[in-house]
Amino acid sequence: MIVGVVAIIFWMCTQVTAVKQEIILRSTGLLKFQPDKYQGSKKNKRYFEGWYYKFVSDTFSDDEVMSMAVVPGIFYGNTSNSSESHAFIFVTVNGERQHYYRFDTSEFKYANGKEEYYIQVANNRFTHSGVSLSLQPRENDDASLILTGNLTFTNLSPWPVSLTRLGAMGPVGWIPGLECTHGLLSFDHVLHGSLTLSSTSLDDEQIPNESSVVTFDNGRGYTEKDFGRSFPSLWIWLQTNSFRKNPGTSLFVSIARLPLFGQEFPGFTAALWHNSQLIPLTTWSGAKFEDIRVSEDEVYLSMKSSKRRHAYRLELTVDRRNVHGVLLYAPVNFTSMQPFVNEALQAKVHMRLINSKGDILVDDIGDFAGLEVHGNVQWLVDNVCGKETAKKFICL
Repeated sequence: MIVGVVAIIFWMCTQVTAVKQEIILRSTGLLKFQPDKYQGSKKNKRYFEGWYYKFVSDTFSDDEVMSMAVVPGIFYGNTSNSSESHAFIFVTVNGERQHYYRFDTSEFKYANGKEEYYIQVANNRFTHSGVSLSLQPRENDDASLILTGNLTFTNLSPWPVSLTRLGAMGPVGWIPGLECTHGLLSFDHVLHGSLTLSSTSLDDEQIPNESSVVTFDNGRGYTEKDFGRSFPSLWIWLQTNSFRKNPGTSLFVSIARLPLFGQEFPGFTAALWHNSQLIPLTTWSGAKFEDIRVSEDEVYLSMKSSKRRHAYRLELTVDRRNVHGVLLYAPVNFTSMQPFVNEALQAKVHMRLINSKGDILVDDIGDFAGLEVHGNVQWLVDNVCGKETAKKFICL
């Protein structure tokens, strides 16, 4: 048995791409950690899990572009019988306002065992291949949006998971006691279908009271998730896959302060998906930041991978001027979900990717970028390696 398993693993490592390796491991039952699936089946308190689905309509069409984030999830409060425990879906349209729909935990369903991944909240279903939405505000929902329709996805590009590396978290994902674990389910995929929007509020200037159909054919999608006890105390998060000259290219960056074993450390996971190639730039892959600067007008990030033969330098300048943010619901002190995370969906990112020879491989603008700058991020700036203020053993 053991010899057979070793033989399978050796064959996969030498002959099979990372994505195909994951598919084979899932079919054999050897892959115990599958980040897309619900991780909280044994949880009933102090736990949250949410899946972030982002949709951007075709930026190359003549129609007005719409960006949207739809996030299904579940929250368990401080005790096993907390009245705050509930399933939820929240939606932002063009980053203008959040609509938060609350459901009983019994309305939350998920894939078991070897079932293909899905999440269902009431009549809303989320899978790898698409979403089916039927949202209408109930009493006490913080929402005025009526949203219905179906979208399908093609050409998905997940961050591969293996026996030793847990996708975006890498081997760090095995460390016990992490307050939050991240999964990246698809850097980029093509959208097909349409959604119908209308509003129950006469004061909603962005969404008409009468039904409006928005087509997402040939638009771009992105999917990630988080699960754990709580969000970090401070972080910078950035994502876009709406590059003007490089459709299909996707950028993801997450930098945070991590509490571990009674101490606090800086850590980051980032990657670029370009020309169907994954370029990871993470703490666990040996990448380092050269500079981090944060102001009210922009965020500047410069980082370099550790590989000598295939080293890359990534420069990111995020324009924050005239970017409207919206307060998203998130877990607070294990007690409730409250709107306190400010996220923009309309930021612009100037990205340059440079190889070890100094050749500029990509010089492009990414539109409709999601951006979160939360907490005292100067702590992250101070912990860039080489600075006197940086921690000695673990720095950015």
